[in-house]
Amino acid sequence: MGIPWGSSKKSFLCRLNRYEALTAEVFQLEFTWPGPRPRAGQFFMLKPQRSSVFLGRPISMARWKPAGQGDGGVVAFTIAKRGKGTQELAALRCGEAVELTGPLGNYWGALDEEPLQGPLALVGGGIGIAPCAALAEELPGGTFDFYGGFKSLPFGLERLPPHACIIATEDGSYGRKGRILDFLEPARYCRVYACGPEPMLKALADRCKALKVPCFISLERHMACGVGACLGCTVSTLQGNRRCCVDGPIFRAQEVLFDPYP
Repeated sequence: MGIPWGSSKKSFLCRLNRYEALTAEVFQLEFTWPGPRPRAGQFFMLKPQRSSVFLGRPISMARWKPAGQGDGGVVAFTIAKRGKGTQELAALRCGEAVELTGPLGNYWGALDEEPLQGPLALVGGGIGIAPCAALAEELPGGTFDFYGGFKSLPFGLERLPPHACIIATEDGSYGRKGRILDFLEPARYCRVYACGPEPMLKALADRCKALKVPCFISLERHMACGVGACLGCTVSTLQGNRRCCVDGPIFRAQEVLFDPYP
């Protein structure tokens, strides 16, 4: 049985407040969300009211601005154009209605069992920057370093404190040239939280395991329901098959059985 992290989920038809193109392939959507307050690392299922796809698309929260002490606030999502569902989201215009279902899944820190005794490293690769950026906004300043890796120009970093950022691009167009793991020393940190391409996550998990540094990763899977009913988002772990939507998307890196990436 999975942990019912998303048991407080709600569905609302929300109007798009703001659309921003970040790159040719990445964009950000912002909505007023009247439901339960989400935590960094959780995700929503998004489905436009005018849609030709049957199921919503799982999208991690990139930013949350609460309206007050209770529920409700403004939620933003950073999205890459990949398939038909995300292309429909990219075609939205302000004022159009989208069904948002959430918050779903667990959150950063939910699996930690020991108190923090040092700084954190937040590592985002490509579109994986989004859930890490959401976490950065929840943490007190000076408690973390943020590592962002991109193929070319970065995106989604506007609200991060500049002194906490180490940015690398593969083409050298911004920041340091190379892959972001080339500039990360996990031994400097008491925890590493990461989201990005799975080859990157596997390499990071192996390095952290060798150094005995706890590492927690956010995984991405194709999802149908988002609530654990369809068993379509399996993650192979040392404890057997788990569901990314309800047992994750945050997992202990050392427990995940990655594909044998070169």
